[in-house]
Amino acid sequence: MNPASAYTRVLPVEGAFNVRDLGGYATKDGGTTRWGAFLRADGLHKLSDDSRTALIGRGVGTVIDLRHAGELLDKRNVFADDSRVAYHHVSLINPTSLATRQAASLADLYIGMLEGSKAELLRVFTVLAEHGGAAALYHCAAGKDRTGVVSALLLELAGVPHETIVEDYSLTAECLVPIMDELRGDRPAGMTAEMYEAFIGCAPANMKAMLQYLTERYEDAERYLLAIGLPADKVQAIKAKLVS
Repeated sequence: MNPASAYTRVLPVEGAFNVRDLGGYATKDGGTTRWGAFLRADGLHKLSDDSRTALIGRGVGTVIDLRHAGELLDKRNVFADDSRVAYHHVSLINPTSLATRQAASLADLYIGMLEGSKAELLRVFTVLAEHGGAAALYHCAAGKDRTGVVSALLLELAGVPHETIVEDYSLTAECLVPIMDELRGDRPAGMTAEMYEAFIGCAPANMKAMLQYLTERYEDAERYLLAIGLPADKVQAIKAKLVS
């Protein structure tokens, strides 16, 4: 294992802009999240061959694609047929269609995922528990919403303070600056520019609201994961991978 000094929060890769390591965060009980264990990312369809090899060289052995089927068809994941990794597709939600029908804000979207995508989140966390010693990378299109909910649950499970979780979520705004115009070009029909601007943003209040809901409804991420059916031994397996 490389020393902590060899790791960095935002990984410089060619073709993606929001690839980040969940390591190095202090927990409430004095621990630290483990570098190189879990990576979060935006879309990987433009990832260069060199960057793909570099991520594998950093230990990535499992890739979980959280996008819906239409996104996979339009923007194929470069790891989908790569024999060097275990590739999993778990369609968490279609955020643009859900946003227009049900969610008035990103906070609603995130809470809707907690309650409406329990089976899918169970699959994601089962893979994270069982993926072995290699690093796991999970991603969606922008690395913000679906990826953000999974990241928040992982960090909360590790005992990272909510303030830090919100800061990690908010870092996406800085990372996505180079592709904001591209994201704006994906605005679905029927959604106003003003509403879409809010949905491609990452105002901290949205993550704060989701974490507050998680606390009030389930107490914490561990009890949430147990409630959706993740066995206790798998919860502990993820914790062991998360915290050094």
